[in-house]
Amino acid sequence: MSGTVLFRCNVSASVGIGHLMRCREMARYLKEIGWRTVLLGPPESLRQPQDEMLFDRWCDVERRGSSEEDAARVLALCDTEGARHVVMDDYRIDPPYQAMLRRAGLRWLQQFDASNPWMFQPDLLVNASPFERREDYLPWLETPERTRTLFGPSYAVLRPAFAALAGADSSPRVDGREVRRVLVAFGGGDDRGAIAQALRVLAGRLGSSVTLVIVSGAANPQRDDIARSVAQLPAGQAEFHVNPPDMSALMRDCDLALIGGGTMSYEAAICGLPMVFVGLAPNQERPCLGWQALTGALFLGLVGTVEDAQLYAAVSSLIEDTDRRRDMAARGRELVDGKGTQRLVEALLERKRDRL
Repeated sequence: MSGTVLFRCNVSASVGIGHLMRCREMARYLKEIGWRTVLLGPPESLRQPQDEMLFDRWCDVERRGSSEEDAARVLALCDTEGARHVVMDDYRIDPPYQAMLRRAGLRWLQQFDASNPWMFQPDLLVNASPFERREDYLPWLETPERTRTLFGPSYAVLRPAFAALAGADSSPRVDGREVRRVLVAFGGGDDRGAIAQALRVLAGRLGSSVTLVIVSGAANPQRDDIARSVAQLPAGQAEFHVNPPDMSALMRDCDLALIGGGTMSYEAAICGLPMVFVGLAPNQERPCLGWQALTGALFLGLVGTVEDAQLYAAVSSLIEDTDRRRDMAARGRELVDGKGTQRLVEALLERKRDRL
């Protein structure tokens, strides 16, 4: 059996690029099993050479319009492409929008913002946060027996280089080696000043052998300011990477991570990195709390609310606590096995449900 899957994806500097990354990896798996894929939403400026192989069509949307207008756009494209399966990686899919998809008889998977729940009626409701539980969402399910909830890190979508780490020999970080490289990264979009604070508070203050490894996306409006700040520091205190070609290798070479609560948290976990969290937005608070509960990771609060002294104390104390870092790293790797993409696609297509 084969067919076409349509992806509706929301991506921008403000919401980040994690939605597009998830769509790409699900499309990659779909192509491997012989399905066509159509992407609706992201601008052409985000198109990469790999997308020629991942998506049979790329349809950008300059102006979304109302929920009714966008749902009509999705339905029209489904009719044109013969798609009956849809992935909604867009947190704006409100109840009226969902009702139109349901009336059209589509089978769809919906990623959602746990900080702003409303009534849901998809076939598959997805959130990889370690915080979420099905029982908490029963009041929000229009028809609970029809909606399958796929919650937790086992449904995290990872890029191939990270997924390939599953089952690999234990990361060097698990044995609690000395911290020499601290990853500071907050996704591919606007870091909202989180990196600037980390540079101000941590650079040169964690020991002469510690380097801050700063990573930013090209779409980050803070990028030029960050580059200037790093350039002014003494050699060895920090290095700056923009869209590094091998993020997996870069992260595995680090010993501790200061990050937000988005996609990178799953990548850090599978790399065996102990984590300190500063959330970029309210929808990252629950995932950060989940990581804290399950791995002992440190959640300091949302960007703009974390005091400089609090940030310094958290990172410096963790650097000094070998046993704690070792435990955090091991527990993180236990939660992420790299098979989330396959699980989501097979659930959407109703294939091999019990084999993953």
